[in-house]
Amino acid sequence: MNKGLEKLKSGDFNNMSQEWQPDESVIITLSKQGVSKVYRFRVKDLYGEHEEVLEHEVIEAKIPKFLEDRMEEAKGGKP
Repeated sequence: MNKGLEKLKSGDFNNMSQEWQPDESVIITLSKQGVSKVYRFRVKDLYGEHEEVLEHEVIEAKIPKFLEDRMEEAKGGKP
């Protein structure tokens, strides 16, 4: 079982989105506050006896450099 599916089944996430596809698969995106990893995967027959993960990726979520600089500037520091 891949890490994203493990997170889904254990409930170890704060946010979840589902995008149902024409082929009856679903793209699921899971994230958790304070954790920089986002799990995105496509699965067919979710929770069924023929459950199959078709795609899986772990995305490293981080604030873009220009936003970090802008936030530092807003706090009164220099970028």
